[in-house]
Amino acid sequence: MSAAWPDVSFVIYQGRLDIVLPDGSRHDYERFIITCNPDGSRTMRTLTQSPKGDLLRDVHQTVAADWRPVEAMGRLFFKGEAQGTVLRRVIGDKLQSQVWLPGGDIDRAEFDAPAHMTVGFHPLMHESWKMCFLDRTHHAAQPILVHTVSNTWNGRSLSHGQRTQSTAEYEGEETISTTAGRFPCARFLWHTSFGHNLRIWCTGPDMILVRCDVASGDRLGTFYELAVFSETRVATA
Repeated sequence: MSAAWPDVSFVIYQGRLDIVLPDGSRHDYERFIITCNPDGSRTMRTLTQSPKGDLLRDVHQTVAADWRPVEAMGRLFFKGEAQGTVLRRVIGDKLQSQVWLPGGDIDRAEFDAPAHMTVGFHPLMHESWKMCFLDRTHHAAQPILVHTVSNTWNGRSLSHGQRTQSTAEYEGEETISTTAGRFPCARFLWHTSFGHNLRIWCTGPDMILVRCDVASGDRLGTFYELAVFSETRVATA
């Protein structure tokens, strides 16, 4: 007779992020499901639509319990046209990348995957996960290393991309309110590689994004916030 499975559990977070433009108008922006899996890994699934409705992004990515990227997939549509699909997996110290182009061709590439690198596909919810390796014992600038599929503001292209270097500071802890509720948060200021500073609030050990403000640049005054949120804990045996 086989031994019984040990008791394990996992957590499901789901909800919606809204964008609020400088004129005060509010739009649905991103729907997400995040699972904290029985082995401690985390999986994020997002569907993002721009306020104009011309960009639709579908992303699925998993990180290990120590936040090291495991695998990711992104599919993008822009102005009614499929831009392709990117599939990535980190194996050892290498990032394996495959791009399926709209015409059906496939291209493969390999990149270095140094420690503390994240894999970026431009979901808004993932902005808080980019802060996962920061030391919260001080407020000095720290490096942020991302291999992105598109070094543009809203990720309106899709390719093997490039590794980008930026910095961020841990600013402290505070409790903030959104339309989804009131959340104790860690706050960060990210100096992005595309010319904007973003102030980011996230909550809990799974770093759920609560709010993101455009703190400088031509989109100053725009912010994103958690509008709908639920948390479900599931026990299995």
